[in-house]
Order: sequence, then structure tokens, then C-alpha cells
Amino acid sequence: MKALKMCFCLLSLVAITACSKKDKNDGVVSKQFVHKYGFDMTENEWESREKDGQSISVLENGVAVKHSYEDGVLHGETSYTFPNSSLVEKVFVYEQGVLIKEITNDENGIPLQENAFESENRKRVTTWDKAGVPISIEDYIDNNLVNATYFKPNNESEATIQNGSGIRIKRSRNGEMQYKDIIENGILKNRTTFHPNGQIKSKTSYNSFMLEGEQTVYGEDGKLIMKTNWKDGNLDGSKSTFVNGNKISEIPYSNGMKNGIERHWDTNGRLLEEIHWINDKRHGSHRVYKENDTEIKWFYKGKAVSLKRFDEFSYREKLIADKENFASIIENMSDEEALRED
Repeated sequence: MKALKMCFCLLSLVAITACSKKDKNDGVVSKQFVHKYGFDMTENEWESREKDGQSISVLENGVAVKHSYEDGVLHGETSYTFPNSSLVEKVFVYEQGVLIKEITNDENGIPLQENAFESENRKRVTTWDKAGVPISIEDYIDNNLVNATYFKPNNESEATIQNGSGIRIKRSRNGEMQYKDIIENGILKNRTTFHPNGQIKSKTSYNSFMLEGEQTVYGEDGKLIMKTNWKDGNLDGSKSTFVNGNKISEIPYSNGMKNGIERHWDTNGRLLEEIHWINDKRHGSHRVYKENDTEIKWFYKGKAVSLKRFDEFSYREKLIADKENFASIIENMSDEEALRED
């Protein structure tokens, strides 16, 4: 839920900041000041008297900006049009200087999203599809998702969250299912994503906001593409890839680093390659299996070495107390010296 909380904080901040920057950074082509009783005012009159009415500006980028004031503070709608258009892209609604609502429209003027700030720590976020049908209504307290209702394209409810627990569904404005979340006590536990054709794209589990357990990825045909294992947000276990249901690679991980034997196969199951890893460095043999022979290279903690050097260094390391210094010596050794056979 921290991720959800951060996301919505940033979205609101970016939206307001971006629109205010339009006023400051884009040159103003024209300005108009209209008193609440309908008569025009000069800029000096507007600035010298208590602002009461509307200021209207047209920027160099073609955006028309309209601010509404009462008794010198923002009150009512502040709007931003699309460039060179009368259609409104953004609307901010103020009540005596306090932002109470933010609306974003699409290029046709149909609402995309509305953030209604019900109090200092409560807000309701509503999204709509291209036909103006609600996609979701979400209630937040202190930016934590508390209650929500999610709708099908026919406006029927398909999922809810109550008291921070339930199912959250995200659909595109075209009605396509994008992802489905399982949330418990405000914390994301599982996410399933979908391809545009409705097939499952991925399944992921979380624990304490980090990737945990098995993660699977599928193609649009529903066939498994990748399977990985996570612990505390790090790869831990095997990472496997597949083509047409056949495993073509397997890489072992421990705490985010490659450890063990990495293997690759062709689609018929023939072993093509084996690589030995320790702590994310090649250590041991790297074998490439060809039709008639096997190509073998040797590595000592990431350094290409000869087989004789590998055996020598492995033996010497067992006898040396300062293993870190010994590893540094090997790492800085010239390639010529490391690959010597005599």
C-alpha cells in the first residue's frame, strides 16, 4: 500500500505543479480581467483592488487559462484548455483558496478522472471510460485505499474493497482488463496482469511490499514464458524461460546473485551450455556443447584462467587466511598470466 500511497501523492502533486508551470513558463499572449459583476478591468485595476471575478490568459502554446477569485483568493473553477482548443483539459475547483476537486478530461472533453478532496485527509478518486461510464470509484484516507467499487463496461459492479481488503481491478478506457489485485488490510498481496486479448500476462506475489514467492509470465497464447522465484524483493531460487512450453534456460539465484549452474537448452531439449557461478561471478567451467565437441573455458571468481591456474588458485585459497586480498590479487592479474598453462 505504500506504493499505492506514493503513486497517488505524486500524481496529484505533478498535476497541480504542471498546470501552474504552464502559467509561469509559457509566455502570455493576452490577458483579460473581468469583475464578478461583468465589467472589464485593466491589469492595474485588477491588482490594486481585491481580486473578485476572473482572470483569463492565453499562452503562447495556445492554452487558455481561466482563474476564478472571490475576495482575493481562488474560489470556483480554475481551468486549462487543450492547446488551440476551447475544450478544457484540466479543472481545479477551489473553495475560499482550498482545493476541493480536480478533474482531468480527454481530448474530446469527456472526464478521465476526478479527485474530490472531501477533507484534509480524505479523497475520492473516480475514473471513467471513453463513453463516460465509471471504471472505478476509490476512497482514500491519508492516501491509503480504504473502500472502492470497480465496474464492468456495462456499468455492473465486478469487484469491491471494504475496510482496506478485497479485490482491485484496473481496466483501460476501452474496457480491457489490465490487472487484478488482491489487497489485505491495505497491503497488496497478489497481482495478475492481462494481455489485451484477455489471456493472463503475469502472476506475482508480494510480502511487505516486496516481491515474494513464484512469479510467472505468459504469452498472448497462454503459454508459459518465464518462471522466477523471489525472496524479500530479490531473485532467490531458479529463473527459467520457456518457448512453446519447453524450458530453454535455467539460472539459479541466491539473494539476488547468480549461484550455481546456469543451463541452456534448444527447443528439443538438447543441452547447449553450462556456466558455473558463485556470487554473481563465473567460477569454474563454462561449457558450450556443440554437435561434435565441447568448448570449455575456465574462470576463477570472474577472471578467465587456464584449468591449471584454476586448480592452483583453488588450492592456494584454502591455505590463505586473507581470502579477500587473495581474490583482489587474482582479479588484478594480467590475462596472459591468468591463462598460463605452465
